[in-house]
Amino acid sequence: MSVPIYKPVSQKLLPLDNRPLPPSLKVQKEVDTQCGLCTCQPACMQPLATIGIFTGFYSFANMLAQTLNYYVNSQITTLERQFGFSSYYTGIIMAANDIGFLVCVLFAAHLATKVHVARSLGVTMILFGISGISCSLPHFLFGASVNKDPTTDNSNSTESNFSKQPFVGSFCDMFNISGDPCGIDAALNTAEQKAGTASEKVSQISFLIIVLGMCLQGFGKAPNTSYALVYVDDNTKKVNTGFYIGIIAATSVLGPVSAFLLGGVFSRIYVTLEVTQLTPRHPRWIGAWWLGFVVFGLLAVIAAIPLFCFPRKLPRSKVKDARGNDTTSAGNVDLSKPVLSHDSLKQRHGDKIANCHTAPSSKRLGFRSLIKHYREFIASLCRLLVNPIYVCWVVSSCFYIFMIAGSTAFYPKYLERVFDLEVHTANYITAATFMSASFGGVFVGGFLSRRYKMTAMRCLQFSCLMTALSVMISTHDPHLSENSCNRGCNCRDNSYFPICGDDGKTYYSPCHAGCLLAEHGIYQNCSCVLSGQAVTGVCEFGCSHLYGYVISGCLRLLSMALNFVPKTIVFMRCVPEQDRSMSLSVMPFVNSLF
Repeated sequence: MSVPIYKPVSQKLLPLDNRPLPPSLKVQKEVDTQCGLCTCQPACMQPLATIGIFTGFYSFANMLAQTLNYYVNSQITTLERQFGFSSYYTGIIMAANDIGFLVCVLFAAHLATKVHVARSLGVTMILFGISGISCSLPHFLFGASVNKDPTTDNSNSTESNFSKQPFVGSFCDMFNISGDPCGIDAALNTAEQKAGTASEKVSQISFLIIVLGMCLQGFGKAPNTSYALVYVDDNTKKVNTGFYIGIIAATSVLGPVSAFLLGGVFSRIYVTLEVTQLTPRHPRWIGAWWLGFVVFGLLAVIAAIPLFCFPRKLPRSKVKDARGNDTTSAGNVDLSKPVLSHDSLKQRHGDKIANCHTAPSSKRLGFRSLIKHYREFIASLCRLLVNPIYVCWVVSSCFYIFMIAGSTAFYPKYLERVFDLEVHTANYITAATFMSASFGGVFVGGFLSRRYKMTAMRCLQFSCLMTALSVMISTHDPHLSENSCNRGCNCRDNSYFPICGDDGKTYYSPCHAGCLLAEHGIYQNCSCVLSGQAVTGVCEFGCSHLYGYVISGCLRLLSMALNFVPKTIVFMRCVPEQDRSMSLSVMPFVNSLF
């Protein structure tokens, strides 16, 4: 049966969306542009179906999607104390997010033009919320038995408890690998071995749970950026795309800020939420690390609900012609377009016409459909790989990530160690740095792209300038040499018990200081200390250049943040429109590999 060609009502050419559609297609179009949840689409919700409202709701959701990875960064020291993780294991935890991201980001990007974007974003936020809550499970599974107030410990305790370790620390075992040279620490070493066996199982299970939760977070984050930016670009003028991207990117910076702020607050609360005699500066203090995962997880689930209510296409979006210009009236019609015919109607509403006149074959929706998607995916990927501008831009982004990834991940811990700051103080400084530099830089970058109507070439030039500026802002790191005085002491890196030597230096443990014995709380015969004596605790010291370091970090982040929106616009404009989503996903995919 042939499909009748709909003829225009007048001789004057009208834009396609201004032409009245057949009743069957008109009903379908109204459904696709109605704001609501499933069949519940009240009239009071329809004014909310605008790009501004969507940007607001998605910006809040996207802000939450940036929290967990940075919250883990703020809790590195706490997790190491809680479960005995080394920096190697905490590095794996932070990389697990990239593992989940890499698995599905490219395929999810390929489906951006074939799925309901707003609802897909809602599903990803629910996955993100579940991942956050799952990361807190180790506390609820092992919390009370693992984290006991260490103020009850004493040197004669032989209980096998993960957090109950002797306050005298472990000594240098240079002369007898199997035991303490004087025999006074043999009972304590036996207790440590028993406690270590039990704690190792707890650490392994907790490590696995947190890694799986972070992988699930990567699954949830994979489609976010490409889906949202394509949705915005399809529902607004091209000159306004940079402005809305700037809003989304600027509010996403608040995610790390809130993560570090709450990380600082929760670091001052004891892990069991009980009142304790310990202070946050005590080496056995463990903050309530699990609270952040629960809070951000629940907020993510709540933020997903409004996204389900947005339609596939916003009703007030402009119709874009083949040249990328926006047309809102008949006077702006591109006359090079053919008169409305069956082919043009089928191209615009092909899926709807098929539903009206033919029944889809199960075979088409089966293996053939899968093969078609696979071929389209490979073709899109190949088009990107042979695009010289895009490839060069991706390579430059990789080097950009090399420059900032490590310093960003361990920034709070670096402040703690170098400037002798408490965990919560380091998190507050990190939050202030991100808020002042990244938020302002991203928002200003989006505003400039709209104010001066930057073309792709201008965005490219501006981005190169900001990249060069950020490279020139750096700090000098002095060479740190390892001590040779404790090489024969057989020290364990997971036995963190800092002591302060008379030389004003803090040592990881009595063993790392080369101490052989202790009397009345004073460690003696310490080979790494000139006077041979040390006391329990961290030395009171601090680098005098904290403010200069923070200011230089702010300037560096500002130059990087100004670069974000122009760089994103280049990624979207140097490729065909059907490859925009893929282009925005290949770049983070390659960056995550490195």
